Amino acid sequence: MQNVSTHRKYVRTHSRFVANSSTRLTGGMMVRHFTYLDFVQYGKEYDVTHCLPEAIVQDASRHRETLASGAVHEQTLCPGVTLLHTDLQFMVPYHAHSSLHDGYSFALLLSGQLRIGRERAPLCTVGPACGINTCYGNERMQTHYLPGTRLAALDVVVDQAKIEENAYTEKLLPVLDHAPAAFAVAAQDNAFLDSVKVQLALAQDQSVSGLVYEALGLQLLARARAGGANPGLAACRISETAISRHDHEKLDDLRQFILEQPWLPHSIQSLALQSGLGESALRKKFQLKFGQSIMAWVRQARLQLAQRYLEQGESVEKVASLAGYRHASNFSSAYKKQFGINPSRRQAPWGPGVGR
Repeated sequence: MQNVSTHRKYVRTHSRFVANSSTRLTGGMMVRHFTYLDFVQYGKEYDVTHCLPEAIVQDASRHRETLASGAVHEQTLCPGVTLLHTDLQFMVPYHAHSSLHDGYSFALLLSGQLRIGRERAPLCTVGPACGINTCYGNERMQTHYLPGTRLAALDVVVDQAKIEENAYTEKLLPVLDHAPAAFAVAAQDNAFLDSVKVQLALAQDQSVSGLVYEALGLQLLARARAGGANPGLAACRISETAISRHDHEKLDDLRQFILEQPWLPHSIQSLALQSGLGESALRKKFQLKFGQSIMAWVRQARLQLAQRYLEQGESVEKVASLAGYRHASNFSSAYKKQFGINPSRRQAPWGPGVGR
Protein backbone atom coordinates (compact mmCIF):
# COMPACT_ATOMS: atom_id res chain seq x y z
CA MET A 1 0.00 0.00 0.00
CA GLN A 2 1.70 3.14 -1.22
CA ASN A 3 0.70 5.55 1.49
CA VAL A 4 1.62 3.19 4.31
CA SER A 5 4.90 2.00 2.82
CA THR A 6 5.73 5.65 2.24
CA HIS A 7 5.29 6.32 5.95
CA ARG A 8 7.40 3.25 6.75
CA LYS A 9 10.39 4.93 5.11
CA TYR A 10 9.34 8.33 6.42
CA VAL A 11 9.50 7.22 10.04
CA ARG A 12 13.09 6.08 9.63
CA THR A 13 14.07 9.44 8.18
CA HIS A 14 11.85 11.45 10.47
CA SER A 15 13.37 10.00 13.62
CA ARG A 16 16.68 11.62 12.67
CA PHE A 17 15.47 15.17 12.13
CA VAL A 18 12.53 15.97 14.38
CA ALA A 19 14.32 16.33 17.69
CA ASN A 20 12.49 19.64 18.29
CA SER A 21 9.05 18.21 17.54
CA SER A 22 6.81 17.62 20.55
CA THR A 23 6.25 13.96 21.36
CA ARG A 24 4.39 11.91 23.87
CA LEU A 25 3.77 8.22 24.46
CA THR A 26 0.41 6.58 23.92
CA GLY A 27 -0.24 2.86 23.97
CA GLY A 28 3.47 2.19 23.46
CA MET A 29 3.59 4.26 20.25
CA MET A 30 5.33 7.62 19.84
CA VAL A 31 3.21 10.57 18.68
CA ARG A 32 5.09 12.91 16.34
CA HIS A 33 4.32 16.13 14.51
CA PHE A 34 5.25 16.45 10.83
CA THR A 35 5.96 19.80 9.16
CA TYR A 36 6.45 21.02 5.60
CA LEU A 37 10.23 20.87 6.12
CA ASP A 38 9.97 17.24 7.16
CA PHE A 39 8.02 16.39 4.01
CA VAL A 40 10.59 18.20 1.85
CA GLN A 41 13.55 16.36 3.38
CA TYR A 42 11.80 13.04 3.07
CA GLY A 43 10.89 13.72 -0.56
CA LYS A 44 14.51 14.44 -1.46
CA GLU A 45 15.79 11.28 0.17
CA TYR A 46 13.16 8.89 -1.20
CA ASP A 47 12.05 10.44 -4.51
CA VAL A 48 8.53 11.23 -3.35
CA THR A 49 6.72 14.28 -4.70
CA HIS A 50 4.38 15.78 -2.07
CA CYS A 51 1.81 18.10 -3.63
CA LEU A 52 0.98 20.28 -0.61
CA PRO A 53 -1.26 23.39 -0.58
CA GLU A 54 0.42 26.24 -2.45
CA ALA A 55 -0.33 28.66 0.40
CA ILE A 56 1.94 26.63 2.68
CA VAL A 57 4.63 26.03 0.08
CA GLN A 58 4.98 29.75 -0.71
CA ASP A 59 4.81 31.06 2.89
CA ALA A 60 8.07 30.37 4.75
CA SER A 61 6.45 31.32 8.06
CA ARG A 62 4.24 28.22 7.75
CA HIS A 63 7.05 25.74 7.01
CA ARG A 64 7.14 24.64 10.66
CA GLU A 65 3.39 24.33 10.93
CA THR A 66 2.11 20.84 11.80
CA LEU A 67 0.65 19.23 8.68
CA ALA A 68 0.19 15.76 10.14
CA SER A 69 0.62 14.12 13.50
CA GLY A 70 0.29 10.65 14.86
CA ALA A 71 1.87 7.46 16.07
CA VAL A 72 3.89 4.89 14.14
CA HIS A 73 5.24 1.51 15.18
CA GLU A 74 7.70 -0.28 12.90
CA GLN A 75 8.94 -3.84 13.39
CA THR A 76 11.35 -5.78 11.19
CA LEU A 77 10.36 -9.44 10.97
CA CYS A 78 13.59 -10.20 9.12
CA PRO A 79 15.76 -8.31 6.60
CA GLY A 80 13.47 -7.25 3.76
CA VAL A 81 10.19 -7.83 5.63
CA THR A 82 8.72 -5.02 7.76
CA LEU A 83 5.45 -4.58 9.61
CA LEU A 84 4.12 -1.07 10.11
CA HIS A 85 1.28 0.06 12.38
CA THR A 86 0.30 3.68 11.68
CA ASP A 87 -2.28 5.99 13.24
CA LEU A 88 -1.99 9.43 11.62
CA GLN A 89 -4.13 12.57 11.48
CA PHE A 90 -3.80 14.78 8.37
CA MET A 91 -4.42 18.51 8.86
CA VAL A 92 -4.33 19.59 5.20
CA PRO A 93 -5.33 18.01 1.88
CA TYR A 94 -2.51 16.79 -0.33
CA HIS A 95 -1.50 14.03 -2.67
CA ALA A 96 1.77 12.22 -3.20
CA HIS A 97 3.50 10.59 -6.16
CA SER A 98 6.22 8.07 -5.49
CA SER A 99 8.69 6.04 -7.54
CA LEU A 100 9.17 2.67 -5.89
CA HIS A 101 11.55 -0.23 -6.40
CA ASP A 102 10.33 -3.80 -6.66
CA GLY A 103 8.37 -5.04 -3.70
CA TYR A 104 4.89 -5.88 -2.56
CA SER A 105 2.66 -5.38 0.43
CA PHE A 106 -0.59 -6.30 2.02
CA ALA A 107 -2.26 -3.60 4.08
CA LEU A 108 -5.33 -3.56 6.27
CA LEU A 109 -7.03 -0.18 6.68
CA LEU A 110 -8.42 0.08 10.21
CA SER A 111 -9.90 3.59 10.03
CA GLY A 112 -10.04 6.56 7.68
CA GLN A 113 -10.38 6.85 3.92
CA LEU A 114 -8.05 7.59 1.01
CA ARG A 115 -7.78 7.23 -2.75
CA ILE A 116 -4.94 5.14 -4.13
CA GLY A 117 -3.75 3.72 -7.45
CA ARG A 118 -1.06 3.59 -10.07
CA GLU A 119 -0.31 6.81 -11.92
CA ARG A 120 -2.47 7.32 -15.04
CA ALA A 121 -4.83 4.58 -13.83
CA PRO A 122 -8.21 4.78 -12.08
CA LEU A 123 -7.99 5.50 -8.36
CA CYS A 124 -9.70 3.29 -5.79
CA THR A 125 -11.46 4.82 -2.80
CA VAL A 126 -10.47 2.73 0.20
CA GLY A 127 -12.24 2.77 3.56
CA PRO A 128 -12.11 0.92 6.89
CA ALA A 129 -12.01 -2.89 6.90
CA CYS A 130 -10.48 -3.01 3.41
CA GLY A 131 -7.38 -4.96 2.47
CA ILE A 132 -5.02 -3.66 -0.21
CA ASN A 133 -2.79 -6.08 -2.10
CA THR A 134 -0.15 -4.25 -4.12
CA CYS A 135 2.76 -5.40 -6.26
CA TYR A 136 5.09 -2.47 -6.91
CA GLY A 137 7.21 -2.17 -10.00
CA ASN A 138 9.54 0.64 -10.99
CA GLU A 139 6.55 2.88 -11.58
CA ARG A 140 4.83 5.78 -9.88
CA MET A 141 1.97 5.34 -7.43
CA GLN A 142 -0.35 8.08 -6.26
CA THR A 143 -2.25 8.55 -3.00
CA HIS A 144 -4.75 11.29 -2.15
CA TYR A 145 -5.42 12.36 1.46
CA LEU A 146 -8.29 14.46 2.83
CA PRO A 147 -7.94 17.07 5.60
CA GLY A 148 -9.07 15.97 9.02
CA THR A 149 -8.70 12.31 8.06
CA ARG A 150 -7.43 9.96 10.72
CA LEU A 151 -5.75 7.06 8.93
CA ALA A 152 -4.93 3.89 10.86
CA ALA A 153 -3.53 0.82 9.14
CA LEU A 154 -1.42 -2.30 9.44
CA ASP A 155 0.93 -2.99 6.54
CA VAL A 156 3.46 -5.74 5.87
CA VAL A 157 5.97 -4.66 3.22
CA VAL A 158 8.31 -7.08 1.42
CA ASP A 159 11.47 -5.86 -0.33
CA GLN A 160 12.56 -9.02 -2.12
CA ALA A 161 15.98 -7.63 -2.99
CA LYS A 162 16.88 -7.36 0.72
CA ILE A 163 15.72 -10.78 1.89
CA GLU A 164 18.57 -12.89 3.27
CA GLU A 165 18.42 -16.68 3.32
CA ASN A 166 18.53 -18.00 6.88
CA ALA A 167 16.66 -20.45 9.08
CA TYR A 168 13.82 -17.97 9.62
CA THR A 169 13.28 -16.93 6.02
CA GLU A 170 13.57 -20.53 4.78
CA LYS A 171 10.21 -21.16 6.48
CA LEU A 172 8.71 -18.10 4.78
CA LEU A 173 10.05 -18.64 1.26
CA PRO A 174 6.79 -20.08 -0.13
CA VAL A 175 5.13 -16.83 0.93
CA LEU A 176 7.92 -14.36 0.25
CA ASP A 177 8.51 -15.71 -3.27
CA HIS A 178 4.91 -15.14 -4.26
CA ALA A 179 4.39 -11.49 -5.11
CA PRO A 180 0.77 -10.68 -5.95
CA ALA A 181 0.24 -10.24 -9.68
CA ALA A 182 -2.28 -7.43 -9.33
CA PHE A 183 -3.35 -4.34 -7.44
CA ALA A 184 -6.57 -5.22 -5.63
CA VAL A 185 -8.78 -3.77 -2.92
CA ALA A 186 -11.40 -5.81 -1.10
CA ALA A 187 -13.37 -5.97 2.13
CA GLN A 188 -12.02 -8.33 4.79
CA ASP A 189 -14.01 -10.85 6.81
CA ASN A 190 -15.24 -9.87 10.28
CA ALA A 191 -13.51 -12.78 12.03
CA PHE A 192 -10.10 -11.56 10.83
CA LEU A 193 -10.85 -7.95 11.78
CA ASP A 194 -11.99 -8.94 15.28
CA SER A 195 -8.84 -11.01 15.74
CA VAL A 196 -6.63 -8.07 14.67
CA LYS A 197 -8.34 -5.74 17.16
CA VAL A 198 -7.78 -8.18 20.03
CA GLN A 199 -4.11 -8.57 19.11
CA LEU A 200 -3.55 -4.80 18.87
CA ALA A 201 -4.98 -4.44 22.35
CA LEU A 202 -2.48 -7.05 23.57
CA ALA A 203 0.35 -5.21 21.78
CA GLN A 204 0.01 -2.28 24.19
CA ASP A 205 1.76 -4.46 26.77
CA GLN A 206 5.43 -3.77 25.98
CA SER A 207 6.52 -7.15 27.36
CA VAL A 208 4.69 -9.00 24.57
CA SER A 209 4.29 -6.34 21.86
CA GLY A 210 7.16 -7.71 19.77
CA LEU A 211 5.65 -11.18 19.64
CA VAL A 212 2.18 -9.82 18.89
CA TYR A 213 3.39 -7.63 16.02
CA GLU A 214 5.39 -10.51 14.58
CA ALA A 215 2.26 -12.67 14.65
CA LEU A 216 0.28 -9.92 12.91
CA GLY A 217 2.95 -9.58 10.25
CA LEU A 218 2.87 -13.31 9.51
CA GLN A 219 -0.92 -13.23 9.25
CA LEU A 220 -0.78 -10.36 6.75
CA LEU A 221 1.86 -12.24 4.74
CA ALA A 222 -0.47 -15.23 4.60
CA ARG A 223 -3.23 -12.93 3.32
CA ALA A 224 -0.89 -11.60 0.62
CA ARG A 225 -0.02 -15.17 -0.40
CA ALA A 226 -3.70 -16.07 -0.63
CA GLY A 227 -4.50 -13.06 -2.79
CA GLY A 228 -5.39 -10.84 0.16
CA ALA A 229 -9.05 -10.49 -0.57
CA ASN A 230 -12.39 -12.19 -0.91
CA PRO A 231 -12.87 -12.22 -4.72
CA GLY A 232 -16.60 -11.80 -4.32
CA LEU A 233 -16.08 -8.49 -2.51
CA ALA A 234 -13.43 -7.02 -4.78
CA ALA A 235 -13.86 -3.30 -5.35
CA CYS A 236 -11.14 -2.73 -7.90
CA ARG A 237 -8.61 -4.84 -9.75
CA ILE A 238 -6.00 -4.15 -12.39
CA SER A 239 -5.08 -7.28 -14.34
CA GLU A 240 -1.60 -8.38 -15.22
CA THR A 241 -0.16 -7.44 -18.59
CA ALA A 242 -0.14 -10.32 -21.06
CA ILE A 243 3.18 -11.88 -22.06
CA SER A 244 4.21 -11.33 -25.66
CA ARG A 245 5.61 -14.15 -27.80
CA HIS A 246 9.02 -12.44 -27.77
CA ASP A 247 8.98 -12.30 -23.97
CA HIS A 248 7.96 -15.96 -23.81
CA GLU A 249 11.15 -16.79 -25.71
CA LYS A 250 13.25 -14.61 -23.42
CA LEU A 251 11.81 -16.29 -20.35
CA ASP A 252 12.38 -19.80 -21.76
CA ASP A 253 16.00 -18.93 -22.59
CA LEU A 254 16.60 -17.45 -19.15
CA ARG A 255 15.11 -20.46 -17.38
CA GLN A 256 17.44 -22.75 -19.33
CA PHE A 257 20.42 -20.47 -18.63
CA ILE A 258 19.76 -20.74 -14.87
CA LEU A 259 19.38 -24.52 -15.11
CA GLU A 260 22.72 -24.86 -16.92
CA GLN A 261 24.64 -22.52 -14.59
CA PRO A 262 22.84 -22.43 -11.23
CA TRP A 263 26.07 -21.88 -9.26
CA LEU A 264 26.48 -18.33 -10.55
CA PRO A 265 25.65 -15.49 -8.09
CA HIS A 266 22.25 -14.89 -9.66
CA SER A 267 20.22 -11.86 -8.60
CA ILE A 268 17.18 -10.09 -9.98
CA GLN A 269 19.48 -7.39 -11.34
CA SER A 270 21.85 -9.80 -13.14
CA LEU A 271 19.01 -11.93 -14.51
CA ALA A 272 17.19 -8.87 -15.80
CA LEU A 273 20.32 -7.86 -17.70
CA GLN A 274 20.72 -11.40 -19.02
CA SER A 275 17.12 -11.54 -20.27
CA GLY A 276 16.77 -7.99 -21.55
CA LEU A 277 13.65 -7.46 -19.43
CA GLY A 278 13.15 -4.88 -16.73
CA GLU A 279 13.42 -6.13 -13.16
CA SER A 280 9.74 -5.61 -12.38
CA ALA A 281 8.60 -7.16 -15.67
CA LEU A 282 10.89 -10.14 -15.13
CA ARG A 283 9.50 -10.84 -11.65
CA LYS A 284 5.89 -10.64 -12.77
CA LYS A 285 6.16 -12.43 -16.11
CA PHE A 286 8.33 -15.29 -14.83
CA GLN A 287 5.80 -15.89 -12.04
CA LEU A 288 2.92 -15.70 -14.48
CA LYS A 289 4.49 -18.06 -17.04
CA PHE A 290 5.99 -20.71 -14.77
CA GLY A 291 3.91 -20.43 -11.61
CA GLN A 292 6.89 -19.75 -9.34
CA SER A 293 9.21 -16.83 -8.68
CA ILE A 294 12.47 -16.61 -10.56
CA MET A 295 14.53 -16.89 -7.36
CA ALA A 296 12.57 -20.02 -6.40
CA TRP A 297 13.66 -21.50 -9.75
CA VAL A 298 17.29 -20.57 -9.00
CA ARG A 299 17.05 -22.48 -5.70
CA GLN A 300 15.43 -25.46 -7.42
CA ALA A 301 18.15 -25.60 -10.07
CA ARG A 302 20.88 -25.38 -7.41
CA LEU A 303 19.34 -28.21 -5.41
CA GLN A 304 19.05 -30.41 -8.51
CA LEU A 305 22.76 -29.87 -9.17
CA ALA A 306 23.55 -30.53 -5.52
CA GLN A 307 21.75 -33.87 -5.67
CA ARG A 308 24.01 -35.03 -8.48
CA TYR A 309 27.15 -34.06 -6.57
CA LEU A 310 25.92 -35.76 -3.39
CA GLU A 311 25.26 -38.96 -5.32
CA GLN A 312 28.89 -38.80 -6.45
CA GLY A 313 29.97 -38.77 -2.80
CA GLU A 314 31.13 -35.17 -2.44
CA SER A 315 31.07 -33.63 1.04
CA VAL A 316 28.17 -31.42 2.07
CA GLU A 317 30.50 -28.41 2.39
CA LYS A 318 31.91 -28.88 -1.10
CA VAL A 319 28.48 -29.49 -2.63
CA ALA A 320 27.16 -26.31 -1.06
CA SER A 321 29.97 -24.33 -2.66
CA LEU A 322 29.64 -26.05 -6.05
CA ALA A 323 25.90 -25.38 -6.08
CA GLY A 324 26.30 -21.66 -5.41
CA TYR A 325 25.59 -21.47 -1.67
CA ARG A 326 27.85 -19.27 0.43
CA HIS A 327 27.10 -21.17 3.64
CA ALA A 328 26.72 -24.92 4.07
CA SER A 329 24.10 -24.36 6.78
CA ASN A 330 21.85 -22.48 4.34
CA PHE A 331 22.28 -25.25 1.80
CA SER A 332 21.43 -27.94 4.36
CA SER A 333 18.28 -26.09 5.42
CA ALA A 334 17.14 -25.58 1.84
CA TYR A 335 17.88 -29.20 0.94
CA LYS A 336 15.98 -30.62 3.88
CA LYS A 337 13.03 -28.33 3.19
CA GLN A 338 12.91 -29.49 -0.45
CA PHE A 339 13.55 -33.22 -0.02
CA GLY A 340 12.69 -33.95 3.61
CA ILE A 341 16.11 -35.36 4.56
CA ASN A 342 19.50 -33.94 5.50
CA PRO A 343 21.97 -33.79 2.58
CA SER A 344 24.46 -35.93 4.51
CA ARG A 345 22.04 -38.84 4.27
CA ARG A 346 21.99 -38.49 0.48
CA GLN A 347 25.75 -38.89 0.05
CA ALA A 348 27.08 -42.00 -1.65
CA PRO A 349 28.82 -44.19 0.98
CA TRP A 350 31.97 -44.77 -1.05
CA GLY A 351 33.07 -41.14 -1.34
CA PRO A 352 34.09 -39.12 -4.41
CA GLY A 353 36.00 -40.71 -7.21
CA VAL A 354 35.41 -44.29 -6.01
CA GLY A 355 33.63 -46.75 -8.25
CA ARG A 356 30.45 -48.54 -7.24
